[in-house]
Order: sequence, then structure tokens, then C-alpha cells
Amino acid sequence: MTNTNDDITAFYNGEYMPIDKVAISPFDRGFLLGDSIYEAIPFYNAKALGGELHYQRLLQGLAAVGIETPYPLEQWSQIIASLLVKNVASQLVYIQVTRGNEQIRKHRFPVNAQPTVLIFPIPFQSGIDTNYPGCVAHLQDDMRWQCCHIKSTSLMGNVLAYRQLHTDGVSNDEALLVRDGYVVEAPSSNLFMAKDEVIYTPPVDNILPGVTRTLVINLAKDLGYKVIEKAPSIEVLKSADEVWVTNSMEELKPITAIDQAAVGEGVPGRLWRALFTAFQALK
Repeated sequence: MTNTNDDITAFYNGEYMPIDKVAISPFDRGFLLGDSIYEAIPFYNAKALGGELHYQRLLQGLAAVGIETPYPLEQWSQIIASLLVKNVASQLVYIQVTRGNEQIRKHRFPVNAQPTVLIFPIPFQSGIDTNYPGCVAHLQDDMRWQCCHIKSTSLMGNVLAYRQLHTDGVSNDEALLVRDGYVVEAPSSNLFMAKDEVIYTPPVDNILPGVTRTLVINLAKDLGYKVIEKAPSIEVLKSADEVWVTNSMEELKPITAIDQAAVGEGVPGRLWRALFTAFQALK
């Protein structure tokens, strides 16, 4: 990527400024307590993919934690459109809304503050294409808090999952999180598996309702595949024909081995390839 921070304009509490000029108060509850919601919207050639679903998830997340949205939906989209970096094909617009700056550190309510809003674009490239050889995944216990459907910036459990991969010397591999014997998702991605031409994905029951997940489910149905929303056990996942994970930046990433045991034939599979191709057409 040739873009640097010099190319990035941020929107911070009603003002536009170079990203490096943003100065967040040390008393901001998002900084001190992780008391904030975030969203990340992919744009391809200045057009949002799944934009309505992303905005809906942002507003639902704010409502779930009791932060009043600072702007109506139309204004959110207008602000974001003005921040896009010109002549960049793929960029992710990051939005963070905190409960605000109260000039005191405390856990308790009431909080007398106006929400803090920070928005800026991140140019990116997926790194996944039809020549991608696949990724190895490793099962880990799910240590995250029990409101995973809320897209909170309190992401220590997710960070520690990736730290474990780094500690184990496999930083470029993926982690798959196990809760009560079932594999529910990855630290920053939703999980899919295919078995006997049927596609399975865990239901949005205390996991993040991923927008890319929704788009892939719809594409699978359009292509004639049966989709069942059910979390697989470890044994079932390891017996899958294909496994992949989805998120806004990596899109669809095939998993070709789990704990060193090959998934299916150990290469990205036919269903993944069909869905990956269909997803590219959405862009």
C-alpha cells in the first residue's frame, strides 16, 4: 500500500482533521474502560458493501449499551462519504463511539458526558484470492465476555487468542474458539463448514452477527445450497469437507487444517471457491 497516515482525514467530535492530529482525552471512558462501540464498513470503489447492515449493527450496539446515537442514519453516511480516500479501490471505514469524557475515572452511573465520535478510513487489500493456499487453525477455549453480539471495543479476549498464536510461533494461523464443547467463531471472524454439500454456521446466539456472514449465507442460498445455522462440535468440525471463516477485511478465508489435521483434502474446496467468486461479484 502506498497510502500513509498523511492521506487520512478523520472526523472527531464534529471536526475534520488529519488523523495524526486527533487528541483523545485521558478521561474518555472509551480509553479508560473500553466503554464504547465500534463498527467497520468496507468500501469498494467508494461504495459500501452491506452498508445498511453495518449501520443497523452500529445503532443496535449503541442501544444495547445505552449510548444515544449522536447522529441520524443519513448524517452518518454523509460524514463517512466525505472521509473516503480518493483513488483507493478498497478501504475500511472505522467508527468508534464512546460514552464520552467525564473528567473523572469511575465505573458508576450516571455519566454526564456527550458521546465521543471518531471515524476514519483504512485502505486495505484482502490478501485472499483464488490462489490462496489455505490457513491452518488451532482450537482454543473461548475466554471472551458473554455479550459477544455487542461490537464493543473491549476485545482483550480476542487479542489474547491471537497472542497465543504468536506465543506458539504460528502468528499467521487462525484461532477457532470453543465454548461448552462447540466451536462458535474465530476471534475476528465468523465460522462456516460444509459437509455433504450442506453448509453449516453457528447461529447468532451470543456471537457477533457478522455482516459478511449474512452476505455469504444469502449467496449460498442463491446458489442452491442448504444452510443450517448450528454450531459444530469439535469432532464434527474436524470431519468437515470444507471450513472457512468470514470477516469484512479478509472476506472468505479457507481453513485447510485444524490442529495439524487436514480438513477434507487439505486444500480450499469447491464450495468455498464458488462462494468466494460470488462474493467478488458483489463488490
